Amino acid sequence: MQRKHVKIVDKNYVPVSWQLELFIAGGIIFSLYTSTDYFKHLFLLKYPISNFDYVQVALFFGTYILTRVMLIGFAINLILRTVWLAYSGINHWYPDDVNYDNLKLNFYQKKKHQEEVKASERLLTLDRWANLSFGLTIIFTFIVVSSLLLLVFVQFILGDVFGFYDLINSTIFNYTAAILALLLQLGVFDFILRKKHKRGAFYRIGEWLYTIYYYATGLFLYRRELLVMRTNGKTWVLLTFGSAYLLLALFISINQIGEFYPAGTFSLNIFDDRVTFDRRNDFVIDYHVYEDQLNENEVFFNGGIQSQYVTDNYLKLFIVHDRKYDWYLSHVHDSLKYDRDYNPPAVDSLRERYFEKRTELDQQSLNLLLEVELDHQSLTDLRWERYKHYKTQEEGYLTYIQVDTLQKGRHIINAFTRNRFTGTVKKSLNFGAPFYVNE
Repeated sequence: MQRKHVKIVDKNYVPVSWQLELFIAGGIIFSLYTSTDYFKHLFLLKYPISNFDYVQVALFFGTYILTRVMLIGFAINLILRTVWLAYSGINHWYPDDVNYDNLKLNFYQKKKHQEEVKASERLLTLDRWANLSFGLTIIFTFIVVSSLLLLVFVQFILGDVFGFYDLINSTIFNYTAAILALLLQLGVFDFILRKKHKRGAFYRIGEWLYTIYYYATGLFLYRRELLVMRTNGKTWVLLTFGSAYLLLALFISINQIGEFYPAGTFSLNIFDDRVTFDRRNDFVIDYHVYEDQLNENEVFFNGGIQSQYVTDNYLKLFIVHDRKYDWYLSHVHDSLKYDRDYNPPAVDSLRERYFEKRTELDQQSLNLLLEVELDHQSLTDLRWERYKHYKTQEEGYLTYIQVDTLQKGRHIINAFTRNRFTGTVKKSLNFGAPFYVNE
């Protein structure tokens, strides 16, 4: 008779695959850590700043927060799971726990160790904490995505519906809104919903709006699980830890973006990490305005000239286009009746004059949008060309200014732009660039 082999499985056996999974998890964490370099490259090179509106800015900023949230959570989970795996390996090799007969300690020390939890119970506790850390990371990831959808919706209402473009382009407003959105989706403001239910059209409209908000922002994906943790534990502990966790990811993202984007929407200096004195956050006079000083993956942000030391007989002035200029150009085109006759005439002679007229109106509108001062003297009737810069891939406007008549020495050129948000036209300094002319 053939003997039947029975496979005995040790209940404390730890699969070898766990060790491989930890290496994979470490690779994922490293990828999350370095992913912001890719997003930076995408932001600065693949899509010029001129093509960014509030939706793309929110998506870019939200992606940074998302990767930091996942990085923090998965790093904690990896640490806990690594400790658990190490303890499991020891427990698998010595499954009988501590051999107190061979423990050479005094009575009180031995008794203290005997009163502590067993190795199997400690393994179970570590496993539960590791599982919880992974679950919280996924929940917080959902919260960031949900907050991002809410922010985009709020900016759409404020910008495209009410025309508050100044507000949605404000750094402080955007960061404050991001903090409030994260705390709202986390449930910090749930106390507002504790009022007794009342009947009536007003409350039915409120319930209808909340239903839209519940599904449109993705709140339904994690709300129940968040309530499970809140109702089975201490609410204040979860909300305090969650708030600190999300705000930490937010501030890390702000600082990281501020290191390479020193102007505009993301400009907020939290940590002073300068090695030497460098006005990186002052984009008016900065090395970013000189073409020959731009390193790889750097851009003009606002505009610039070819060099701080000009040896040519001309000044190459480039101004980066921004989406907010479209609103002013649309206003100017309407006033100049630029699109009144959109279809060109059929007759060749009239068609030629038609295009000449549109070119004149186009130059007139650009000179209304862009104003240039050389040594504080206004320059008029400049000839602008629409231009994509060969080095930074930014789209904008280019003009050449003769400087062969200037005296040898230091000069300064200032570029101004006009914005029209809610019917009010504002003139603002775009950038200033000191330069030196050699005869």
